[in-house]
Amino acid sequence: MNDVYHCLQCDKSITKGVSDFSKEVYGVSLCIRHQILIHESTATQEAKALFLALKINKVPAILEYSDGIKTIDIAIPGKLYIEVDGRHHHHDADQALTDLLRTFHAWNKDKIPTIRIPNSLVNDPYLFKKAVSCLTEMCMELQNF
Repeated sequence: MNDVYHCLQCDKSITKGVSDFSKEVYGVSLCIRHQILIHESTATQEAKALFLALKINKVPAILEYSDGIKTIDIAIPGKLYIEVDGRHHHHDADQALTDLLRTFHAWNKDKIPTIRIPNSLVNDPYLFKKAVSCLTEMCMELQNF
């Protein structure tokens, strides 16, 4: 029996070799085109990791989205912008998660909210998982509006 592998981004069929290589490098199955796009992206490793985690959770995220004025690290167009703070931002990861949860419960639904995620939150495996879960829930709620 032949296994069928698909790109997480575009759902096109890919070979086992392409899937295995992509999983080794990116942690997910991606076609060659999307591997190249992510590799050539100027987004930080933290932004790429968060983007892929959201994609795994079926969030229709776009990496390096241009709103016509600036480039946002991750966007759910028309719904949510996510900025992953650079290495120059040093936030306490627990405080960052608290801030994310506060934003989740208080955002203005008439304006596209921007969430700021510090690298410390992405780089802590436990808090990263909680943040991805919270962001996924937030994105699913936004899609229902």
